[in-house]
Amino acid sequence: MFLLSLHRRSIQCIQRRYLSTTTVSSSSHEPLRILFCGSDRFSCASLQALHTEHVKNGKLIEALDVMVLPPKWAGRGNKELREVPCKLLAEKLGLRIHQRSTFREWEPPEGINLIVAVSFGLFVPSRILRGVKYGGLNVHPSLLPDLRGPAPLHHALLNGDKYTGVSLQTLDDKAFDHGAVLAQTSEKGFPIPEDISLPDLTAQLAEVGATMLVQGLRDRLYIPPHKDVSSHSGKGELRHAPKLTKTEAKIDWEAAHQLDSSVLERKLKGVVQVFGSVWTDAVDDFNRKKRVIFKDVRPLRKPEGGEHRKKKVFRLAEGGERDVEVEDGTKRCLIHWGGDVWMDVGKVTVQGSPEKQAADALKGFLVERTTK
Repeated sequence: MFLLSLHRRSIQCIQRRYLSTTTVSSSSHEPLRILFCGSDRFSCASLQALHTEHVKNGKLIEALDVMVLPPKWAGRGNKELREVPCKLLAEKLGLRIHQRSTFREWEPPEGINLIVAVSFGLFVPSRILRGVKYGGLNVHPSLLPDLRGPAPLHHALLNGDKYTGVSLQTLDDKAFDHGAVLAQTSEKGFPIPEDISLPDLTAQLAEVGATMLVQGLRDRLYIPPHKDVSSHSGKGELRHAPKLTKTEAKIDWEAAHQLDSSVLERKLKGVVQVFGSVWTDAVDDFNRKKRVIFKDVRPLRKPEGGEHRKKKVFRLAEGGERDVEVEDGTKRCLIHWGGDVWMDVGKVTVQGSPEKQAADALKGFLVERTTK
């Protein structure tokens, strides 16, 4: 609870610092009629903030429509049709919803004068942006222009970054994340907590981004000319943040021989923060290849006190094997990865079976060590 409270105070501090450095324009303006394009929980924070502002300050936001993507098949065996979180929130708020998979042969409702796209997934074409008076805005969870792309927080964790931030940018009519940066947290604006998970980091940055978006509207930052305030110093190479797949969470046993132990530790920690687990293919007692998913995982330097642990060998599907030490009391398994880095594993799911304690789930994959 103390750590959670500390994170919340950190967010509030950033929000106060951002709000205190902006001024509200007194010039007259046309009330905003916004088409909000969103999908996931990150975008929900911005939609909620816009709706709250719309209710409290109709002179700033006169109308709010929402565009979302169609539902997708998900869950085990892709048997469940799931709506995107942004649609569920829009329904709860009583907003008018447009559900489409493309902008082709579609025009925004009459009177829309600003597009706001947050974690949407579709590129807003120039035809749409040119058709509205104020173009478009986007909230992006990185210090642009660094980590452009759909997965900036994923890559920040995988890279072991110590800090991250949020940027409010215009929507570019040619490429994702190439607009003018209108507002941004400072270069060391948001420290990444040591063991935070991707969902928790996303939730925290979503609130920072939502605050920045609303204040940007209050400050009329959407009105040209747009001043780019990106804090990127030009030092170091800009990184891209492409979409990741679950293959990124597969353990590369061979590469472990070529990496320094500190790099291995950081890599394992980052993958677990992003995906919540790591996996590999292994061979069981019947010589069957099965996917094995390790959960409740943390890196561990060479374990000590092994006299109370059973020594086993874990057989890999691609050939080779890894030493394993099994804790009798906790049923956790310590699996050697590379160098002096081990994986301390608490839970395991074997393909086709429910999750179990590590020692129980891996029984069919461990053999006695034949050599000392």
